[in-house]
Amino acid sequence: MKECPRCHCPVDETDNYCRACGRSLRPGTGFLFTHSGIILLAVVLGPFALPVVWMSKLISTPAKWIYTALLALLTVYLIHAFYQAYLLMQDAAQMMLGGGF
Repeated sequence: MKECPRCHCPVDETDNYCRACGRSLRPGTGFLFTHSGIILLAVVLGPFALPVVWMSKLISTPAKWIYTALLALLTVYLIHAFYQAYLLMQDAAQMMLGGGF
């Protein structure tokens, strides 16, 4: 018999989750480590989801590299878009304060 690392209750060797507290006994195999969970985290956290991608034991290595490349491209795009929005707001403020048309 094993013991749960959180609540120290006895668990069976074949259990995936503790029956007392519900903790996953196999790290890297919960919902957030599946493809759906990774996509959800990427939408919410952006590039901060990368550690979860690489800790996943359910996703193959080529899929991890694809997620990494997609998140890197998304990050570059968002940085560029926010910079362009900043420049646009700066030009608008300049025109409003300076009166230049």
